[in-house]
Amino acid sequence: MNQYHSIYLPRFTMGEDAFGTFPERIGRGRRAAVICGKQAWEASKDYVLPSLERAEIILTGAVVYGKDATWENVKRLEREPAVQEADVILAVGGGKCIDTVKVVGDRLSKPVYTIPSIASNCAPITQISILYHEDGSFREILKLKNVPVHCFINPKLTLAAPVRYLWAGLGDAMAKHVESAWSAKAGESLDYGSALGITAGSMCFYPMLEKAEKAMEDAAKGVISRELEETILNIIISPGIVSVSAHPDYNGGIAHALFYGMTSRKCIEERHLHGEVVAYGMLVNLMVDHDWEKLSRAWRLSKAIKLPICLGDLELDPTDPLEDVLKMTLENQELKHTPYPVTKEMIREAITALETYQA
Repeated sequence: MNQYHSIYLPRFTMGEDAFGTFPERIGRGRRAAVICGKQAWEASKDYVLPSLERAEIILTGAVVYGKDATWENVKRLEREPAVQEADVILAVGGGKCIDTVKVVGDRLSKPVYTIPSIASNCAPITQISILYHEDGSFREILKLKNVPVHCFINPKLTLAAPVRYLWAGLGDAMAKHVESAWSAKAGESLDYGSALGITAGSMCFYPMLEKAEKAMEDAAKGVISRELEETILNIIISPGIVSVSAHPDYNGGIAHALFYGMTSRKCIEERHLHGEVVAYGMLVNLMVDHDWEKLSRAWRLSKAIKLPICLGDLELDPTDPLEDVLKMTLENQELKHTPYPVTKEMIREAITALETYQA
């Protein structure tokens, strides 16, 4: 049994000149491979390439990661000459791209630096990667040896992406607080890291209630406001602190478990974003727990910014028993630790209640 516990808190730089810190954070003269999403690289290369050149960092190549976070893509990328020749790897893209690159770096023992092209999740700073089967269904959550060395967040770059990614990110972040606080609700004694993570998790929820609508409006206008910058940080950094600090028992809940169950439905995988579905699962989680105060506030915000509040918003039939979805939900590792027994019937009843709920 290990007689120590390590926490690797995220290191990040936020601002329009974030990439100007490459020399200090990555180091001059190093060889770097970019692994990216195709659209993400098109949107970001005019920011990234000049910054690499000024830092005297040699680019060994830019490689598209694929279309999903799969073992097949990880193994293909490991064989890429540009990756093999590099000292460091820059992950440029969304959550699935970054999760893929983190596994590659972990297996090759190469440091990973992240440049999120969208503000939709905490993947750029966490010590886990979520992997999927090639058909898009959930496969596993992989624990890695290290967190990314540094995350560079340029709000101008995130504004180049469709606003729907920020919108989905809001839901994903808010669910992190709901799940971590719920998971610890049984009242067991928390170690320092778990207490730190769960406390930090409140930043994922309450500031969103105050600033999310304004942040969405500003993003749609292309305006970098204080509300937008703080919202981006509360999507990427705050939930990441929960993830890297809290014990795995307090890093999951019904919201994410239900998402993984719903990936078995084609419409979810093909037409709905991770955070969008998790936002709905957050409401289910709160309904199961009868947390009426949080449910009321989260439901009103979700309705205001058009996050899903019922099955129809996810192209699912309210009369569907969802047996396959709920079976996968209960089997998911996100529900290994709960504050009280959770059953398929409890979740289905909460889903039904949400159909007619009004805050």
